[in-house]
Amino acid sequence: MKNIRILIVEDERIIAMDLQLQLQALGYLVCGVVASGSLAIARAGLEQPDLVLMDIHLEGEMDGVDAACEIYRRRQTPIVFLSAYAENATLQRAESAMPYGYLVKPVSPRELHATLQMAMVRFGLQHRADEQLGRMGKAMQAAELDVWEWRVEADQMQTFSLAGNAQLAPGLAANESIRHFIEQVDARDAAAVSEAVSRTRDQGCALDIRFRARAGSDQDERWLHARARCFDDGEAGRRIIGVLQDITGQRRTEERLLQSATVFDSTSEGIAILDAHRKVVSVNPAFSQQTGYSAEEAMLWPDIDPLYQTPHSFACSGPPASADERKLWQGNVNYLHKNGKILNIWESISIVPGPEGGVANYVLVFSDISSVLAAQEQLAYLAKHDPLTNLCNRRMLQDRMEYGLAQTMRHQKMMAVLLIDLDHFKTINDSLGHSHGDQLLSTIAARLQGSVRASDTVARLGGDEFCIVLGDIESPGDVDLMAQKLLQRLAEPVRLEQVVCYVTGSIGISMAPADGMSVDELLRNADQAMYGAKHAGRNRYCFYAPAMQKAAEVRLQISNGLHLALEQGQFRLEFQPIIDLASGRIREAEALLRWQHPEHGVINPAVFIPIAEECGLSGKICEWVYDQALSVIREWRDTVRDDLRIAINVSALHFRDLQNPARWLDKLARAGVPGQALMLEVTESLLLDADRKVQEALDLYQAAGIRIALDDFGSGYSALSYLQRYRLDCLKIDQAFVRRITDEPRDHALCEAIVVMAHKLGLKVIAEGVETPAQAAILQTCRCEHAQGFLYSRPLPADLFVELLRRHGGSLPGDFPPSPRARSA
Repeated sequence: MKNIRILIVEDERIIAMDLQLQLQALGYLVCGVVASGSLAIARAGLEQPDLVLMDIHLEGEMDGVDAACEIYRRRQTPIVFLSAYAENATLQRAESAMPYGYLVKPVSPRELHATLQMAMVRFGLQHRADEQLGRMGKAMQAAELDVWEWRVEADQMQTFSLAGNAQLAPGLAANESIRHFIEQVDARDAAAVSEAVSRTRDQGCALDIRFRARAGSDQDERWLHARARCFDDGEAGRRIIGVLQDITGQRRTEERLLQSATVFDSTSEGIAILDAHRKVVSVNPAFSQQTGYSAEEAMLWPDIDPLYQTPHSFACSGPPASADERKLWQGNVNYLHKNGKILNIWESISIVPGPEGGVANYVLVFSDISSVLAAQEQLAYLAKHDPLTNLCNRRMLQDRMEYGLAQTMRHQKMMAVLLIDLDHFKTINDSLGHSHGDQLLSTIAARLQGSVRASDTVARLGGDEFCIVLGDIESPGDVDLMAQKLLQRLAEPVRLEQVVCYVTGSIGISMAPADGMSVDELLRNADQAMYGAKHAGRNRYCFYAPAMQKAAEVRLQISNGLHLALEQGQFRLEFQPIIDLASGRIREAEALLRWQHPEHGVINPAVFIPIAEECGLSGKICEWVYDQALSVIREWRDTVRDDLRIAINVSALHFRDLQNPARWLDKLARAGVPGQALMLEVTESLLLDADRKVQEALDLYQAAGIRIALDDFGSGYSALSYLQRYRLDCLKIDQAFVRRITDEPRDHALCEAIVVMAHKLGLKVIAEGVETPAQAAILQTCRCEHAQGFLYSRPLPADLFVELLRRHGGSLPGDFPPSPRARSA
């Protein structure tokens, strides 16, 4: 009694103190006194008393009954209620908390002591009973059993679990009749279950039956095993009591065994089961189909060796230590068919352990893989060859070059690497179609292969790029002759169905050991030499020189520096005036991009713009120029002159996406700049390669009032057809013609012809690179409207350009129109 700890829950302080004194006088330990239900729950969790003496009527949101229910739910602590009332309504509410006693206040010490003692004795008995029931429930749970009972006279059927879990057979548990139970059985087994239950009821024999439970359309099939006996309880009536077990897993195992037997007979892989001495015990039909031996013939062999072309022993000296070691061997072997044919077989041998250790059986599983090996050989070939041309691919080229370098070192000779790129192949591929392009590549591959020795390597690296490796070279002159021969072969016409094509190539050459002794180094140097051949005019070959490496490093530095140039604001714009030859008035200015590099100073746009296009930055740079030009022209029109125009050069990449023109026009509108304030300069190459998107983009710009100028006219692949196809506003004569206009009659005639042609087409003309008064006078005589060049002004920063405009009132001083006398000046 000394160890019994009691929590008092009473909201009347006098009564609580009286109870505490009585309990202490009786020898109990009072672990706490609280006055509300919430405090009682918290204190019970903290103190963990042996018993709670709870007043039913407590002030606050939670009365004693609710608090008692929560305490019992959490800790199963016995509760004894206190109340000043004993009416039925109060007693009925108190029953929901399953109390162990009920005391009516005031309480005498003797009554209090007796009630508490009886409560603790009852709690102890129930606790032991719960433990026994729990052990029985766990045992039932371990055996995966439910209990079922049918009260025959009352016709009540119930299924429940002593483990407290959900029943194994949902739908079968209910206080219903046996008929309801039978209805929950699968229709295929319902009759057998009904008959077995009736026999147990009528004859008293044991019930033992397996059946399927009825399942919904979205449920898996479940098997149950029911066992029971009939018990006669006299006046209470008969009861059939038993257990119910879910045997779905067991049934599935049996089904798998049946399936395994079916697979053994029907699989396309041959199977042979041997005993511990390697004698055939059984074979499946596929064994006989693949080897030609019947099961009877195979079982007459003393062992399995007659099946092999070259017998191999796979006997195991002891039992396998683990499941992984049961797979004794697998690999390729050769079987002998009954007719003498050799079979290429993939075989797997596994061990079946005996019950007392050792080997009980060997299992051979095999299949004929002759067709698989043939496919593997084909895949191995494709892994190292180009599927279009059947030449070596990059992977095989690597192997051949490594072998060639080893031979070069061993025999003290030279090896040459020739990298070949077809000139303007993209134009042929795009204009004639990819099928014709593939035919052309196949023809070129055959020519290259036929031009070298059998010991040399010809590879296709991808696209229109080929590589030839020449080994055992005596002198560079041999490579020189081979390169000339290859150029001649490449230049021969190629007939593609009804079309004849002409193609040339650019060849870059690197030599080992002079230019490197590694595959990557030789290919890189050959690529740089090929780059040099293309820049020298194409249709030629070029040997690698160390200066090319320096040029490549410069290109890499520029490429890397372009990213930082945009981020760090290293770009700036300068403006060169375009003047009216008749009046000298500055009508517009061309915005020219300058890169002020922090280490290398000003870098020429002719150097970095091609590299920007190669590394994909030309679009961002073009966007930056456009944004800057918008800002400048808006300021000039507001503060200097409202009829000025800025011309900017636009990359061809800009026109490949129609979202770019839409975005630029939106920027134009938001900047409040009229379209007449801009002129976009495009190149001839854009119009030559133009498609529908280019035409739509040009139309969008012109509809907004933006002028379109054709820059550097005559310097590229001029074709007069695009002047007819596209709407332009003006032509800019390339400075190469203007530079020699005073000395070269042909250039004079060309400039005059360009101006006449432009005027006939309704185009204005701007002459670039005007440096002398004589040049200006000739252009004026040819009726050229506009000019720009050093004669008038070098490109100027924005502030100096504004100063130039203001100093001369928007016109340049001098002889305008230029006097013809200037020709002789």
